[in-house]
Amino acid sequence: MHENRDILYDLNKVFIPCRSVLEMEALTSLFLEHYNYDLIKELPKSQISSSELIKIFQVLTCKPLERIIEYFIDIIVSKLKPVVMYERDHHDRLRMGNIVANVKSRTCLFLALQRLKLKFLIIDKFMKNFKENDFKLDKKKYPSELGPHAFLSAFYDYFYEKNLMNLKLMLSTKRVSNRVDKLINTSEVITNEDIINAITFKKFLDDKNRLKFIMKEIKASLFVSKIMLMRIDVPQPFYIEKDTDINVEDMMIDQDFIPTMIPAIAKNYSENNIAQIEELYNAFEFMMNKILDGINNAVMITSEGQIKLNRNELIYTSGHVFEDFF
Repeated sequence: MHENRDILYDLNKVFIPCRSVLEMEALTSLFLEHYNYDLIKELPKSQISSSELIKIFQVLTCKPLERIIEYFIDIIVSKLKPVVMYERDHHDRLRMGNIVANVKSRTCLFLALQRLKLKFLIIDKFMKNFKENDFKLDKKKYPSELGPHAFLSAFYDYFYEKNLMNLKLMLSTKRVSNRVDKLINTSEVITNEDIINAITFKKFLDDKNRLKFIMKEIKASLFVSKIMLMRIDVPQPFYIEKDTDINVEDMMIDQDFIPTMIPAIAKNYSENNIAQIEELYNAFEFMMNKILDGINNAVMITSEGQIKLNRNELIYTSGHVFEDFF
């Protein structure tokens, strides 16, 4: 019952009001089907207008998609207020009311960061399960004769199913209040199913494109988060002072991380090279921990120190996404 109350609260107070975050994530994901992330990577720095982004995303002939961008930029993003800079922080006692109000207005930004962190947590959970199972998979579902494809299929299936499960939780209309239900029924143009299909429609892909699909999903969440973070004047949200030589944002999408490490683990898994898998896992774990810590840092800055998460903790409910093994 407690779990249901949490879900109901987040659904009515966060997931539905901030639905635009998911719509923008889906639209960015579709854009990245055809264009390289480098084309939009620097756009958040310019605090781009909705009209400019509509042109770049080439949706001028589709009013529902135009409205997604317009609502996201002109309503959701425009409401965000810059964080209190540390050098101006000596009036904390007088500023606390404003800080609380600002933090509450950043609910949609917290959701964007949650989506980004959740995707990495799904990947991290799969790898932890793999390690705890002595680096073995379900032989019936993923037989060893499939070679590297066995591991890559298990990895992709897990990410796909968990991401889909989370989307269905956030886009559920079964448990919303009557007030929110009426709002949805009168305003919905892009349906919940449209969003889910846009983000998860590619179930059957070859191994190379499956990894590209996962990276595309990460980049979409990163892009949406960065647009909002730049609005609150946080250009380096994932930067951790003690790790001055590590660029966490670049690490998230680095070719040497997921696109290289996962196929390498798959190859060694097919060859039963446990020692090499352990070495690769340790490198993977190091990089993943830095990324999760970096996202937590962004949450802490965004909340002006009010929210400090553990490495595997999320702000809002994720339902039963992480409660299984394999």
